[in-house]
Amino acid sequence: MDYNYTPDALSKRRGDAAVIYSRLTLLIPQFGKDVVYCFVEGYDMPYYRAIVRSTCRKEPIEIKCNGKGNVIAANKFIEARGDCKDLIKRYFVDRDFDDNDTVPDTIFVTDGYSIENYYLSDNCISNILQTEFKMSLADHAENHAKCMELFHREHNIFCEGVLLLNAWYRCLYRNPDWNRQDVSLGETFPKEWLDLKIENISFSYSLKDIEEEFNKAPKLDITEIERHKEELKALGHSRTRGKFEMQFLFEFLSFIKNEPSKRRKYSVASCSLPFQQKTMISTFSQYADVSDGLYHYIETGKR
Repeated sequence: MDYNYTPDALSKRRGDAAVIYSRLTLLIPQFGKDVVYCFVEGYDMPYYRAIVRSTCRKEPIEIKCNGKGNVIAANKFIEARGDCKDLIKRYFVDRDFDDNDTVPDTIFVTDGYSIENYYLSDNCISNILQTEFKMSLADHAENHAKCMELFHREHNIFCEGVLLLNAWYRCLYRNPDWNRQDVSLGETFPKEWLDLKIENISFSYSLKDIEEEFNKAPKLDITEIERHKEELKALGHSRTRGKFEMQFLFEFLSFIKNEPSKRRKYSVASCSLPFQQKTMISTFSQYADVSDGLYHYIETGKR
């Protein structure tokens, strides 16, 4: 789990940044200057790889930094060195619920919460349905429309269900007493609180349940949490936790894929492409949204 991104906190990461720099120097003799060295938090490169390659016409070389704070620290460390100025370097981090105002403009920050949120747009879902589920607009416009209606309806219910935890977590990010080691959310929404069955989604949990589950976290003012709920509603699903969003996408696509062939209501054919929740970033990367800001950053190295 990352910590704060204040100058003092980042200075404590200097050792990690030096290690990342050392890894870079080991790659230079092998790949030289005609590539793009890409510094990412973790499993992000499946999203960025093709975009970097098509934008720069150069091969991207991945350097995992093990967290957002390490990417930022590596950026500050490496960009200050004269021996790296001739290299093409790009740094990528997720927005998360952090205050990203102090992140250098030589680092790309996702428009939404994380890269996972780029996979939940109407355009992405539509293209997956058309290509992987054989639901072309020319031949199966009615099924396509039904699926999109289902996606919107169920996604809205899901977003309502996860809103309280998202708001609490966002509020926690603003709390100076929070030690980030004390709260670690999982890859999926707690199953005790949410039954994620498409066409029958239900949820039942309260602030008390959250406080009991994460009992090391500081107590938060309910008024502040409600304020964050309203702000998140206004910002839309792209600014809520991406791993939960990807969980919903997996369940939605699995529902369409697993419809019995003899009584299909939405699908016209099963998806022949195998997918799992942990690898969906890679599996569906060609359909994910790409912002103009990302193209600009890859081309120029500045946001």
